[in-house]
Parts: sequence; structure tokens; C-alpha cells
Amino acid sequence: MDPATEILNFIVALFREPSIFLGLIALTGLVALKERIEKIISGTLKTALGLLILLAGVSLMVSALTPLGSIAASALKLPPVRVEIGTNNVIAELGFEIGLVMVFAFLVNVIVARISKTFKYIFLTGHLIFWNAVIYTAAFRYILGMTGWPLIIASSLFTGLYQIIQPWYTHFFDLEVNQNAGFVLGHSSSLVVLTTSLITKPLGKNRKFKSMEELTFPEYLSWLREPMLMIAASYLIIYIIVGIVAWDSVVAAANAAGKHPVIWLLLQALNFAAGFAVLIMGVRMLIAELIPAFQGIAQKIVPGAVPALDCPLFFPYGQVSMSWGGLIGMLSMVITSLIFASVKYPWFIFAPTMSAWFHGATAAVYGNKYAGVVGAIIGGVLAGVLMGIGQAIMWPIMGFAIGDFFSWASDTDYVWFPLIVYLFSIFKR
Repeated sequence: MDPATEILNFIVALFREPSIFLGLIALTGLVALKERIEKIISGTLKTALGLLILLAGVSLMVSALTPLGSIAASALKLPPVRVEIGTNNVIAELGFEIGLVMVFAFLVNVIVARISKTFKYIFLTGHLIFWNAVIYTAAFRYILGMTGWPLIIASSLFTGLYQIIQPWYTHFFDLEVNQNAGFVLGHSSSLVVLTTSLITKPLGKNRKFKSMEELTFPEYLSWLREPMLMIAASYLIIYIIVGIVAWDSVVAAANAAGKHPVIWLLLQALNFAAGFAVLIMGVRMLIAELIPAFQGIAQKIVPGAVPALDCPLFFPYGQVSMSWGGLIGMLSMVITSLIFASVKYPWFIFAPTMSAWFHGATAAVYGNKYAGVVGAIIGGVLAGVLMGIGQAIMWPIMGFAIGDFFSWASDTDYVWFPLIVYLFSIFKR
């Protein structure tokens, strides 16, 4: 393997390890600030560890959520996902192109942030830098039929522009939600966040809505004010309902895990709540270390730059609304799926449990900020609806290539932004 390919492979591997990637960002910022060596080492390691803790929490939550999707699909008798190529094959086939797109798109983002007075946001959600490249490279390859350097250049420009513009169009709301904490959203849930904010901000302008964070409970239910306990109780109820509706599927999943079905149901709810607690710990550590370190980049390297980061960093700003928003997002997802099934839509439409929860949770934090309980509900509902409709639109366009991806990560940006490429293909004809 030639040295250039080795370097490219190393850079791609770096982007795919977000904890190391953000650790290096913190290192760069702290060095630029000329901090003492002990502060540089501490800040770099704590940033990397903070993200690892966050991701460990997400992993626990995902492992508890994932069975819900497959059990619900079984109960609803939805057809299995069928694709001609498959996401893994797409990544294997376009590995070289995707690697270059990741690097070039990031460079485009940094250069524009350096020279622009408006687009000062640097997309730093490492694992999504990879998936952005995968989805948008696949769009240009399978919608427009592009190959080689034209594919690399077009995909890099599109992905780079997405990573520049996405944090810009949400920053108007991000800095209000996180109380100007020094970071904005860099996540593929941006379209549901934008839609929720555009609806709920005017709604709450002339009328005062009660915040979901201020909900009161009878004294014997006061423990529900603690988000972790509320999540555990809520998801236990959900799993009990799922167990009643689809007991055979629960038994199969429990047997595969080597657990008694009832114990398995209980553990799923507890694992999800524990994952949330771990996630919040990582978020707080990451904010405490990365944001101050990034000031070195904002002052010395890319003046005025603001980091665009993962959606869980917004969860501490609305923990109750986040908890309910995730639930509403999942329910909205199921109802949307049932509507498509009832009209006999020919493709598999079932937005994934994991994405529906995170999108609904994130949108609800924004909705609650502007329109309280009503806004949080709107955010959760929009998550499931936008994901389901977007997936339905994308299946006939790209389902043959990455339909399996839609079944586990049907993020709103990934099922709506490729439409730009499709519309371009129509006008090109």
C-alpha cells in the first residue's frame, strides 16, 4: 500500500474515532492558548474521556431501545428490509471516495469558517462526519451515477456545504436553548429541530406556556421529577405493554440474551435509564473541558469559530422535556408506520427506534424552550412524522442501495437532503 493511501486510511480511522478526534481538537486549542503542560494533558484526556463516557451511555440506551423496534415490527407484521446492494457493500465499494470526501469536506468547513464573517461554525461530531460522507457520496453515486474524481469533488462540496450551513441555520435557536453556552448543534436531526423551532417560537411569542420542566406531581409521585427515575418507570411501562402485545417476540429476545422474559423486560428499562445517567455525566464533562479548550482555536487559528456538537449536549437544558419527547417521537414513529402500512405503501416504512427517540428528545428540548409542554409535544410528533415521510420518499430513490441504513438510522437530514441531489438529476435530464 502506498504512503498516500496509508495516510488517508489513518485520517479516516481518526474521524471514525470521535473521542480521539475531539481530544486532538482540545489539544490544538490548549496549545494555541499556551496553557501549562499539565493543563494540556488534563484537558485533552478529559475531553476524550468525556466523549467516551457519553458514547458509553448512548450505547447502553441503544442496546435497550433496539429490541423495541424489532419487536414492534414483528407485532405489526411489517415486511423484512430487502435491498439490492446494502450499506456495508456501499462503504466497501466507495471506501476510497468516502475517505477523501470526509477529509475534503472538513477542510472546506474549516476554510470557510476561517474566511467568512457569517459561517463561523465547525462541525465536530466525528462519527457523523463519516456518515455524512457515506450518505451524500452514495446519493451522488446512485442518483446521478457519478464515479471517480467528479464523484469525489461533487460529494465533498455538497457534504462540506451541509456541514457549514446546518449549524448556521440552527444556531439562531441553539444559543437560546443552551443559554449561549458557546456551542451549537452539529447533528443530522437538524431539520426536525429547525421545523420545531420555526413552529413553536412564534407560537410562544404572545402566549405563556407552562414549561415541561416545571410540571408538578403529587407527593407520592415526586420522585418522577428525577429524569433518570422517570425514564426507568416510563420505559418499564412501555416494555410491559410490548410484552403483552408481542409476548412470543419478547420470549425469543429474552432467550437469546439468556434471561427470563420478565427479568429481561425489567433490565431493558433499567439499562436505558442507566445509559441516560452515564450520557449526562459525559455531556457535562465534555462541555466543561472542550468548550474552554476550543477558545484557543477561536482566538488563534479560526477567529470567532464556534464548535457544532452532538445532540446529547442539549439534553441537560430540558431533561424532563427530553424524556417525554423521546417517548412521543417513538409513538409518532409507530403511528406514521401504521398509516403507510394501512395504505399498502410498497416499501418498508418503520423509522428506527433509536433515531426516533434521539430526534424526538432533541426536538422536544427546543419546543419546550419556546412553547412549553405544547412545544415539547410538537417536537416529538414532528420527529416521527418527518422521519417516516422522508424515509417513504427515499425508498424508491435510494432504498435499493442503502435501504438497510434507513431501517436503523433514518435521521431526518439523511432522508430529506438527498432530495436536493434527486431534484438536480430531474432538472439535468
